[in-house]
Amino acid sequence: MTIETLFPEVCNLFGDSKNEEYLRLTVPDAAFTDDALPDEPYFVNETPDLILIGSMTEKLQRQIIDKLRPYTDRIRELIDHGTVILATGNAGEIFMKHISYVTEKIETDGLGLTDLTVKTDLFNRLNGKVLGKSDDLDVVGFQSRFSQVYGDNSASPFLRVERGVGYNTGNTEYEGIRLNNLFCTSLLGPILPNNPLFTERLLSLAGTETEAAFREEALAAYEQRLKEFRDPTTEF
Repeated sequence: MTIETLFPEVCNLFGDSKNEEYLRLTVPDAAFTDDALPDEPYFVNETPDLILIGSMTEKLQRQIIDKLRPYTDRIRELIDHGTVILATGNAGEIFMKHISYVTEKIETDGLGLTDLTVKTDLFNRLNGKVLGKSDDLDVVGFQSRFSQVYGDNSASPFLRVERGVGYNTGNTEYEGIRLNNLFCTSLLGPILPNNPLFTERLLSLAGTETEAAFREEALAAYEQRLKEFRDPTTEF
């Protein structure tokens, strides 16, 4: 399989780069390609099995939207084709309709692959834990974000939230979006080592059946975190 990571030299906040590292341990025979920001992305002319993009600064978010805008139709084609894409932290916001950076008084259109909109306020950071279900899988993670996402994602969320905050503080039921095999989530962590069963599900969707790296230890940590997150005394 081929795994592409978009702009890892800048999209690497909150440990999101460890998602690729965990996949390298899980599928060591895969072909990995890292796209530098000045380069033409690999997906433009090839079809990877899985694409990763992680958290970035707000200034870089605007630059990456401009970088990817000429390839919007190609990205839509990949989504329709079923290519697995995992966008973590604020990376998923680049696929949305519009972003308002209220602190900086800047407005920009996203790639418009969903009708959701974003407001980013650098004076208000939301930190917290999230426990939810992706289909039948329990997923645990952490948020640390300045943004709130607005619009109806009830038909295609990434998670149905059991504890924690969804895409905005008024939406506690749904988190993220899933369009075919495009997964956008505000969760950090990084999400893949924290959720080995979801890692296996993601790889299965990409056409590879395998066990997550250090599966026994990863599952033990995952089960312990599930227990803590379900504890009513645990603060979110």
